[in-house]
Amino acid sequence: MSRRQRVPIVLAGLLFLLAAVAEVATSRVGATVDPDVIEATRRAALIRVEVALARDDVTSALSAWQEAYGLARQSRSWSGLVEAAEAHLRIGAAANASAAAAPRARELYLAALGRARADRSVEGALRAAEGFAGLGDHAATRLALRLAASLAARSGDGAAASRVEIARARLLDGRTDLASRT
Repeated sequence: MSRRQRVPIVLAGLLFLLAAVAEVATSRVGATVDPDVIEATRRAALIRVEVALARDDVTSALSAWQEAYGLARQSRSWSGLVEAAEAHLRIGAAANASAAAAPRARELYLAALGRARADRSVEGALRAAEGFAGLGDHAATRLALRLAASLAARSGDGAAASRVEIARARLLDGRTDLASRT
């Protein structure tokens, strides 16, 4: 095997090694943390966000939000990501930077929608749809509503299907966008 042929193999091996080190460093391998502890700590961080915002302390609110966001990522539930997105938007509004906060909130709503899909949660898809509508992202709102309708149909729950239709009528009429929050 020539030197030229070995370089890609060596690079692939190094990338694999780096990925393994990163996996261990981010604690995704090995130690398990009690989900109840994560949830309680995440909720406490969100309370600290609200307390800091009540004091007009955006720096402390952002610090507490970062903790809540990290814990929401660990929790693997859609609700933590939706709450992190909502808190991020409140921090953005307090800092007169709503437009700057919107892209990150959109990413969080999209991640929450993915988790809701994995959990087969109609409620999670609807909460993500509400978030997208609040941002004025009509395409993502429609996507989330389609997912919610599909999940409701698969569940056979008539009440869930009704909630989706009510949400569709409310969210797609354009009354809930970022401009109406300020």
